[in-house]
Amino acid sequence: MKRGYALIALLLALICLLGGCGEEESPFAGIPNPVATVELSDGSSMRFELFLEDVPNTVANFVELANSGFYDGLSFFRILPGALIQTGDPRNSGTGNAGYVIQGEFSANGIDNPIDHTRGTISMCRQSGYDTASCQFFIMQGNYPEYNGQYAAFGRAMDAQSLEVIDKIASTPVDSDNSPVGAVPKITRIRVETGGYRYEAAKMELPDAKDETAR
Repeated sequence: MKRGYALIALLLALICLLGGCGEEESPFAGIPNPVATVELSDGSSMRFELFLEDVPNTVANFVELANSGFYDGLSFFRILPGALIQTGDPRNSGTGNAGYVIQGEFSANGIDNPIDHTRGTISMCRQSGYDTASCQFFIMQGNYPEYNGQYAAFGRAMDAQSLEVIDKIASTPVDSDNSPVGAVPKITRIRVETGGYRYEAAKMELPDAKDETAR
């Protein structure tokens, strides 16, 4: 597990060295934070700054998935009004994954993550195990400090327009399972501007098969 986690740091450190970073600097010094644009089927969009230095492997995983087209056409299948909206599942049910998992970058798993789950924050879903995040993610409509240290937050909305789109999706009527019963725009595509840097996340094998919903 530790060897796998080191892959992303090694890769980005190598990129940094090739770019001429100083020996005393962070391996991420000089590397701009990626910016993700989420385009929706109703013509609206959201923009998120991804915090590379705080959660490098989580960011790398999201960049890989987004820029490969993995998220294109997916739905917001779970809505907790006032709290969050959830997407990123190829099954659109909360039970899907990308065929692998990544290490959970949050304090309960022994990894410092200073990003709070405040309004506009984007964060990774997981199952009950700490190292079970894969592809599903949620976006905060409200402020939920109880999520801090329990989930790998990795970015935040960049403008008022993005927050308005979050609010619009979160206002959709839902049933008792928090599944939307009204029309919700689908993700047309998510692409991440990386400033020309390449990202490769460290991945782990899926745990024993479980039909467990990611939360």
